[in-house]
Amino acid sequence: MKNPHFSAKLLRDRLKSDAAGNIALKALSLVYTGVIAARRWLYKTGAIRPRSLPVPVICFGNISSGGTGKTSTVVAAAQELARSGRRPAVLLRGYKRRSSKHNVVVLARGRSFDLADTGDEALMLYRMLEKEGVPVLVSSDRYASGMTAVNELGADVILMDDGFQHFALARGTDIVLVNATAPFYADSVLPHGDLREPAAGLARARAVIISHCEQGRQETIEELCAQIKTLNPGAQIIESMHAPEFFLDPVTAHPVDLNVLKGRPAAALSAIGDPDSFEGALRKMKIDLKQVWRYPDHHAFTLAELAAAQQARGELPLITTYKDFARFPAGWQEILKGGVLILSVKIVFLCDGWKKLTEVMDAAAGGKA
Repeated sequence: MKNPHFSAKLLRDRLKSDAAGNIALKALSLVYTGVIAARRWLYKTGAIRPRSLPVPVICFGNISSGGTGKTSTVVAAAQELARSGRRPAVLLRGYKRRSSKHNVVVLARGRSFDLADTGDEALMLYRMLEKEGVPVLVSSDRYASGMTAVNELGADVILMDDGFQHFALARGTDIVLVNATAPFYADSVLPHGDLREPAAGLARARAVIISHCEQGRQETIEELCAQIKTLNPGAQIIESMHAPEFFLDPVTAHPVDLNVLKGRPAAALSAIGDPDSFEGALRKMKIDLKQVWRYPDHHAFTLAELAAAQQARGELPLITTYKDFARFPAGWQEILKGGVLILSVKIVFLCDGWKKLTEVMDAAAGGKA
């Protein structure tokens, strides 16, 4: 069953089905586009000057809302830079967290923090990069968090997560992800569509990664490449796919083979931007999803909601994501009895995509250390 919770997308779809509502959304999109254009113009002309950090900044972002696989890309990039001898740090704004607007929260070895202060995405990123010792800093003030990374943690290159429209911090390189299953050329600007800015914004990108190619149609991917080349002839175009890596048992913290549920029934629980990708991956693994719960992106789960899922799933194992598990409330183990698994997913670059990406990052970071 699908969770019936209200979502902005549901409201938008209802409005678009009505002629007056559709016109109103288009009008709001024009207003939104104008605001974005004016803001960009102010920075481009120097009326407002972006602040610069003393180390290279590489920005990873989207031109659309919803899931593009950006998190796994940032993880792969940070791991590569750390392996090459660099000292990267990741900056992100953080959503639905308790801390004040300009407070900098540091997730690093020897630092104390909790989910209410960090937000789920930051905690997930840090857990995935903990082995490499890559710190994650959370603040709406990216300059402040960047200076903290440089001065207190010794970072020599900054990865700005979800910052393509954040002009207040100067960057040397922009890397943008677009989803092969939701082509930008067939979309419109918020709130009528999902684009955060008009597609012409891709002209600012040094590289464009087409994600989820495993789910996209070949003709769609070819059209995406053509559209990107038209908007930005000099951009590196990189094709990628997302592949399941392993399950993680959160009780034992041990990995579990992906085939453990092959051919068996299970339940799935998520509150992410692209639930279709998550559920589609499980079905491709020949897992028979008998129960499916979808909540709005960044939803903070309650014990009551988990109890309802527990009662409905019976003996079915419950599969979720890293991002969602980070938002499970304390005491979840007493509620979810009978097996919980976290699906770990990695990004795989097609053809020479990884080589192209590392070349772009090396150039931005000033070469290998």
